[in-house]
Amino acid sequence: MKKSILFITYDFPPILSPESIQVQRRACALARGGHRVHVLTCCEDPDFEFLDQQLCKDHENLTIHRVNKLPGEKWLHYLCGGLEVTDRKFWWKFPAAKMAINLIKEFQIDALYTHSSPLVNHLAGLAVKETDRNLQWTAHFSDPWTLNPYLSYRTGLQRKINRMYERTVISRADTITVTSEKTKELFVKGLNADQDKIKVLPHVFDPTLYTRRLNDPDKKIIAHTGNIYGLRSAAPLIEAVSKVQPKNLEFHFYGRMKDDERQLAERKCPEQIKFFNPVPYLDSIKVLSEADILLVIDAPLKDSPFFPSKLADYIGAGKPVVALTPLSSTTTQIVRDIQKELLVADSADVPSIAALVRRLDSTEPAPLREEGKNYYNMNNSYKNIRESLFNE
Repeated sequence: MKKSILFITYDFPPILSPESIQVQRRACALARGGHRVHVLTCCEDPDFEFLDQQLCKDHENLTIHRVNKLPGEKWLHYLCGGLEVTDRKFWWKFPAAKMAINLIKEFQIDALYTHSSPLVNHLAGLAVKETDRNLQWTAHFSDPWTLNPYLSYRTGLQRKINRMYERTVISRADTITVTSEKTKELFVKGLNADQDKIKVLPHVFDPTLYTRRLNDPDKKIIAHTGNIYGLRSAAPLIEAVSKVQPKNLEFHFYGRMKDDERQLAERKCPEQIKFFNPVPYLDSIKVLSEADILLVIDAPLKDSPFFPSKLADYIGAGKPVVALTPLSSTTTQIVRDIQKELLVADSADVPSIAALVRRLDSTEPAPLREEGKNYYNMNNSYKNIRESLFNE
């Protein structure tokens, strides 16, 4: 048996979240590679989480350990949410660290992996590392911490406490992994992190999930899965589609959208933009498999470091990807790497989006580059994951 590793991750199937799905793929890749993988996660019926039992996977080298539900756990969420130290799951640090220390001794575990979000997983890892400085610890950040533009703190003290924890985690971890080069650059420039111990570990897709697509000669279906919320907006796309009135395109949105934007689409272009209810994760993969083109919409953040996890699923479908995103974003760089045509327009620029819609309406996009696509295949990522987690 190769080296053993303990994952500390609150989110793990059957929890339905991007973090849950991605961390399971890393755990399974290591298990299939011959490593003994232990996953320490939350109880079977956590509060405030959506569950999907179809996400669960087994492997003989994969063992799941669950922290028992605490009395008053729901109220701890509310209390910690107000404190704004890491996140509303701050309370989970204490039972998770205690159980992790016992598991490491019992199973003679060689390495530790913590995954955020939630960020509290790293505090549990920090507590474990303090008990054994020789334990190899990798801390993975799907998104930045205090430098995340989506986060804001109500007081300077809360920001100061989070910054203190962030710096401690980054300095004590043996390896930091992030999902993009831009996030690595953000950590180095914004936090003075050691660039030599930061590695890029991108989101990956599971090739076993996809089905053959059904051809529809009448319309090219452009699909978007997931909710559009926060700084993201579909309004510029809606205005562009209304202006162009494409004859050969239909945009299908699976998920929630702001009410005013949905009403705008229903008023201005009901024939071109269709809305569908959110679907379970595995059903969303079927949607991607059967669409012609896949759409990602990012917030208009210059130099955005975010790698949307849905983009990895899009890549797995093997369809052309259209991105409404800042031209300096991580998404733009990924789209440039995976396909021959750069089907990108600035997410806030209606004329540029309209030009892209006209182009899609009149021409057939080129297929993905196989080499670019395969980089994000979980079956091809074992070496990258192993090197990042065991510092080999």
